[in-house]
Amino acid sequence: MVDLVQFVLRSSYYYGRLIGVINFEIDLETGEPRLTRRATLWAIAINVLTFSLVPLLISSRVWQVFLVHANSLHQYVFLVMIFFRVSCVFVTVLSRWWQRQQLVRLLRSYRRLTMKQPHVVRLWRRGVIAKGITSFSVESIHIFLGVYGVRDMLTPTIALSVFLIYLIISWMNIILAQYFFSLLNVHGHYLLMNEELRRIVAETHLLKLLDHGKSLRQLKYCALADRLDSVALLQSQLQSLVRRLTQIFGPQTLCIYITFNATLISGTYYAFSAIRYSVDIDWTSAKTILTICGAILYMTDSHLTYSITSYVEIVYKEMSKIIAQYPTFAQDVDRRLITAFENLKMQLVSNPQKLSVMGLYNLERTTVLGIFSSVISHSLILIQYDIKHYNAG
Repeated sequence: MVDLVQFVLRSSYYYGRLIGVINFEIDLETGEPRLTRRATLWAIAINVLTFSLVPLLISSRVWQVFLVHANSLHQYVFLVMIFFRVSCVFVTVLSRWWQRQQLVRLLRSYRRLTMKQPHVVRLWRRGVIAKGITSFSVESIHIFLGVYGVRDMLTPTIALSVFLIYLIISWMNIILAQYFFSLLNVHGHYLLMNEELRRIVAETHLLKLLDHGKSLRQLKYCALADRLDSVALLQSQLQSLVRRLTQIFGPQTLCIYITFNATLISGTYYAFSAIRYSVDIDWTSAKTILTICGAILYMTDSHLTYSITSYVEIVYKEMSKIIAQYPTFAQDVDRRLITAFENLKMQLVSNPQKLSVMGLYNLERTTVLGIFSSVISHSLILIQYDIKHYNAG
């Protein structure tokens, strides 16, 4: 029977290698990442080929093929979006080459942590499969709509331009998938740690109720303190990995944030334009249905990717709530166990977890609200300008 989790992870890896966004190799049997000459040369070739096609994309004016009735504002918005995407992809690719060794070391650290807690793999399952389904669906619809949209005007130049647009989008999607899988790993470890903390708290309360001898009770309290110290050590290691993750993916996350905003703003404006300038839209045609499904799947995939940051925030706060229960039994248990609780609480307070993006902002729920607020306001500006200066004709 095929393991869907392994299938999704391996497909994402091979796809990333194919399009040049992953510039190292991973031993699929052991999970050990390594730098190789073969992976380096292939990634360099694909990266150079991609950026050499950018002037061709601009000169081809491929947007006129996709836009129904392109006015100057449509072209301006498309060019701005392409500028943001190409610029961000360029920065992202440079960042991945510059931090390639750090990324490989980070993956090795994640691998070692997972080998210590192999049960975390079962907690990935739903997230990995869901991400695989949405990403594959979005990519497939993008390919189909790209080919279908230029079928009557297909030339080598148009074909290369469409290929470049698709490649740029795919690069961003693979990087988002890597970030998602990394945070999914973090989320799984926090779930396991919270389960262990609840067991420790429950066993501590139980020890107060049972009539054990003093020596036996002291031994059990010491055993609980050792388990709590192990949780604290694991949390410290995980916190260090998250900090390294945010540092490595900082420029890439910022670029993805910018392109995501630009994509939503331009997509909202083009949806308005399609309705305003094309009153004869066939809502039952395969192209229209696929376009709507593509937009819905894109938003679903984006929500799934960004929601993992909220889930990590929730389980981290849940850990703090569990630790906060220790004063309820602090007077009746061994001092060493209380010290272990206090040390873990101080560790969480003094070094809080933050998914920072280059120190500019943190990835949290308010960030998502800010994105949609920005999308709505900027989309309305474009729509108002379009209504004022262009006739629907």
